[in-house]
Amino acid sequence: MAKNKAQPDVQIVKKGDLEIRIIRPLCISAATCVVFAPSTFDLDKGNIAIVKNGDWDRLEKIVAAAQSCPVLAIEVYENGKKLWPKS
Repeated sequence: MAKNKAQPDVQIVKKGDLEIRIIRPLCISAATCVVFAPSTFDLDKGNIAIVKNGDWDRLEKIVAAAQSCPVLAIEVYENGKKLWPKS
């Protein structure tokens, strides 16, 4: 799991021009991200969202998964531009 040293509770994973950040302390284990983008997201042993290794879902599904999070624990960036949540 890739982590940002400044924020150890944030998982940051980059693949190509996409970047997904999970703010782990915010996650409430709703698992809607897993429902919307099962190839991208999973829950760890503590039932906290993580970004999976391997092939991800299409961008539209990843953004929909982030939008489904009730606590805005998932951020999605493309080419450095924040797609979700909207600022």
